Amino acid sequence: MKFKVNNNTGSPIKYENEVQSLCGFAKGRLGFQKPPSIFLNHDERNAGNTLGKTGHYDPNTMEIHVFATGRHPKDILRSIAHELVHHSQNENGQFDDAGFSGKGYAQKNPHLRNMESEANDPMLFRDWEDSLKEKENTIYNERRNRKMSLKEWKNNEIGDLLTDKWGFKMDLGKLNEAAEKPDFADLDKDGDKEEPMKDAAEDAKEEDSEEDEESDDKEKSDDEKKGKGKLNPGLQAYLDNKGKK
Repeated sequence: MKFKVNNNTGSPIKYENEVQSLCGFAKGRLGFQKPPSIFLNHDERNAGNTLGKTGHYDPNTMEIHVFATGRHPKDILRSIAHELVHHSQNENGQFDDAGFSGKGYAQKNPHLRNMESEANDPMLFRDWEDSLKEKENTIYNERRNRKMSLKEWKNNEIGDLLTDKWGFKMDLGKLNEAAEKPDFADLDKDGDKEEPMKDAAEDAKEEDSEEDEESDDKEKSDDEKKGKGKLNPGLQAYLDNKGKK
């Protein structure tokens, strides 16, 4: 669906494609049937007022008017998203018998206050923005496609900030890898220097115990071969002296 965008700013706009995309996304999300007309207006006096108007919706003509003078395109798009919610509310009949709509209506009319609360939900704009970023080669997209861990994503972000600030990029992943994998002492002499020292110490203790048992078994075997250990010491000494005679 093509949405009518009326440029009354007096200069070309470079974000009409984004306006069309946002309106299409909102139509799919909110479900309105009739397309509103979009008016981008110029007003120097309003632009100079810190608390000036950003836009408004006319439910009778289904027109969205946004003041564009001196504003960032993204801020203008946010205002359009806000007014698109009001357009959907209009189709749903929420403007019928809405009650007081004069100055300060958001503080005095609970019904219109709830409607403003719905229109101020930033997620319509955020979801549209993220849907565009999924199609671009960005860190956001890379993390989704490659299932990047939070730590990897943070390292990439910090690396980019270092590049922008100081003109160099550091591979933080290698620093983390070095920190996470220290060179442990090889207590059990098995050549594995990445094995935690506690595990290596336990292995070494088990090996020493096995060596002691093997030594005891060997001594016992030698004694048995010599015939020792089968008689009491006194009798064994008597037999040994008799054998010498």
